[in-house]
Amino acid sequence: MRNVVAYCRSAWEPQRGPSAVSRQARAIRQYATERGLAIQSIYIDSGVSGSSLDRSELQRLIADCHAGKIGTIITQDPERLSRDTSQLLALLHILQKAGVRIDFGTPEGRSRLASLKVYLAALLELEEAKAVTDA
Repeated sequence: MRNVVAYCRSAWEPQRGPSAVSRQARAIRQYATERGLAIQSIYIDSGVSGSSLDRSELQRLIADCHAGKIGTIITQDPERLSRDTSQLLALLHILQKAGVRIDFGTPEGRSRLASLKVYLAALLELEEAKAVTDA
């Protein structure tokens, strides 16, 4: 069985109190526990913008996915992976090709993913309609 891992990212960290990524990690662990899953590793990009995929822990996560070490990634919402929609779609495609399941640990994250799927389906339909018209 391949590992279940968590990915946490935040561009800023508060001066006092628990860090944003530690709060994310705690929430993801609780989410996983409620579903009978055990987090094997946590990949953390702290203080790093989500506008680029050039993040050390994200790149390590992708490499581990390609190596077949990871079966499921749990993160809070799509924005933890990327704040750029085209980059997010490319990343989701890379992970899907590696056979990795993505799970969003918040209702908002799951809702945004559902919206993204509708958006993608609509784009694909437009592309198919254009291809038929151009043919």
